[in-house]
This record gives sequence, C-alpha cells and structure tokens, in this order.
Amino acid sequence: MRTDHEELCGSSYGSFCLNGGICYTIPAISSPFCRCVENYTGNRCEEILLPSIKSHPRGELFAAVLASVVVLSVLVAGAFFFLCRKGQIPRSSSIEHGNNLIEGNSRDACNNN
Repeated sequence: MRTDHEELCGSSYGSFCLNGGICYTIPAISSPFCRCVENYTGNRCEEILLPSIKSHPRGELFAAVLASVVVLSVLVAGAFFFLCRKGQIPRSSSIEHGNNLIEGNSRDACNNN
C-alpha cells in the first residue's frame, strides 16, 4: 500500500524493481524501494515465494495423506490379486532338506481353502 510520503520513482530507476514490482522513493531517504506483486519478495522483488506446507489447512493435508494411503492400498491389493491369478505366488511350499524335497502343508496364500 502506498503512503502519502512515497513517490513513484523517476525514469532513472526504470528497471530497478524486478518481476513487476513498482519502484517508490521517499524524499528523506536516498535509495528507492520496491512494492512487489504477489508471490515475489526481496529488496528488488528478485525472490520467488514458494508455497509453504504450513500455509495449508490441516484438513487439506489430512485429505491428501488419506488419499495417498487409499491409492497405495488399492495398488497393493491389485498386484496381489494379479499375481495370484497368474500363478506367480506358489500354491504350496516345499523345504529342501539335504537331497530330498519335503512338501509342506502350508495353506495357499491366494486360495484360503
């Protein structure tokens, strides 16, 4: 916001402010200053303001985390289902003992029969 004692810079400071900032002077102070547009800061509006995670309401963050967990759960369940259908997960377990192969009685991970 402009105050009464500020004046727009003259043509000698034409490109003093960057990124759309507006140059002002105060007669009692020799150096100019800039009023920056939204998302810029710094003495000459040279720095970009990045959104901070702290600026988001907690509800939005919770919703984003919850959505991520749901998507990940669906992907894991889909992969497990796909592997069971394709026969990639073994239907019975076997234990190698010396030269003999012993069949186990473990239940199938895909078919709980």
